[in-house]
Amino acid sequence: METTRIWDSHNNRHATVEHETLRPCPFCGGMPRIDDDMDDTTERYTVRCDCGGSMPGWYVPFDPSFQARVTCLHSAVERWNRRG
Repeated sequence: METTRIWDSHNNRHATVEHETLRPCPFCGGMPRIDDDMDDTTERYTVRCDCGGSMPGWYVPFDPSFQARVTCLHSAVERWNRRG
């Protein structure tokens, strides 16, 4: 298991969330990272590698509930781990 800090807007603080360990990049073998992507209306977490490989999680409305953010994070990790 790994952990990632995500924003909990209800409590106005960052919270640590456990998730599956990210598998190495299927293209280069490097270690990926989790990025938080936002625009004016939506947000999602994306797993990215420095080589350019990436896998986005589900989009959620901007400033969603904490549980929606956790679900989005878990979806990105699960999708990344399945593709390799």
